[in-house]
Amino acid sequence: MASSPIVPAEPHPSREWALLHASFVLIGIITTLLGPVLPSFSHRWSLSDAQAGFFFTSQYFGSTFGVILTSVLLPRFGFSKVSAAGFVAFFVGFVFLGLGPWMISALMIGINGFGYGLASPSINLRSTQLPSKNTAAAVTLLNFSWSVGAVLCPFVVGALIPWIHLRGLSLLLAFFCLIFVALHFSLQGASTSARLEHATHALSDWLAHLRLPPAIPLLSLFFLYVGVEVALGGWVATVEKRLPGMSAMALIVAPSYFYGALLAGRGLAPLALRYIPQVLISIAGLILAVVGGAIIATAHAPHTLYLGASIAGFGLAPQYPIYVTWLAFIFRDDSSWIGALFFGAAGIGGGAIPWLVGIVSSSTGSLRAGLSIPLVISFLMIFLVFRAKPGAVPAPV
Repeated sequence: MASSPIVPAEPHPSREWALLHASFVLIGIITTLLGPVLPSFSHRWSLSDAQAGFFFTSQYFGSTFGVILTSVLLPRFGFSKVSAAGFVAFFVGFVFLGLGPWMISALMIGINGFGYGLASPSINLRSTQLPSKNTAAAVTLLNFSWSVGAVLCPFVVGALIPWIHLRGLSLLLAFFCLIFVALHFSLQGASTSARLEHATHALSDWLAHLRLPPAIPLLSLFFLYVGVEVALGGWVATVEKRLPGMSAMALIVAPSYFYGALLAGRGLAPLALRYIPQVLISIAGLILAVVGGAIIATAHAPHTLYLGASIAGFGLAPQYPIYVTWLAFIFRDDSSWIGALFFGAAGIGGGAIPWLVGIVSSSTGSLRAGLSIPLVISFLMIFLVFRAKPGAVPAPV
């Protein structure tokens, strides 16, 4: 008599949730690591700001490529294997980070970005399938864990680099990534969960959607917003390092103020959206981003810089959730496929604008001049908000 096939047991939901949260804390550290270590890179290889800014381009272009590839890999291999592949990319990136000329490390940062592009969407999608009383709240809490890692990152860098240096920090992170590779591969049940459907859309379909009045302004907001967030969050550590009186061993904490305010703002935004229209919240936030960006660009003391970073982070906090909600409202059911264009534009903006800050800084000899770019962009985004807003939009969850 033929024996019944053995079906791997589905992992316990609470254990898998714990793994996903732990993964996102580590991913939050990895994703925002570049800002705090950028001064070390510049000192190690005597980089110009244009060369240093290229690290952001490498990271976010790698991330965009990973996100695109995820849509192909997930239906074939499942969530656990694609998530594990993301941590494999992290492992490779950190093993070789800091070796050889600076271009090798720029490539390793790009591989880290590629890992983020694989792991983050896979873990987010997996979290929508796990049992929970409120899926939206559970996914929001998962991304809260990413923010915890982002806030902790400067303290981790400040505590470990003076002790074990850049190579030691890279190898330590590689070791933790290797552990998460094994943990995600061990999730047998997750690998067979849910198949994603693919549909082919003609060029005429894409163009027809982009002819809608709010489409191009909204696409521009996706591109510009992520670029502004990465530029301010990434370069603020370098600004702090160059302040008068800052020693080479001083702890860099300005990114924690920026991402901490971003975290707080996204926690408070849903409450404000119950009573205040989205357009007003978006515009008020962009005005705060302009003010915060101006303070960052002109700060001459740490406490002033921390204030500017906090104001800018708080102002930018509600922007992305609002834009995603508008995307879903404008395109309805088609947002599932045309959204790839908008999220791809966001990734390109995250790579292009921070690099442009570095190029302007190198050409003018002033990082403050380079940081005027995200300030001006934040101001221009106010006018795009009026063009991109749909008619009546429900508040984002």
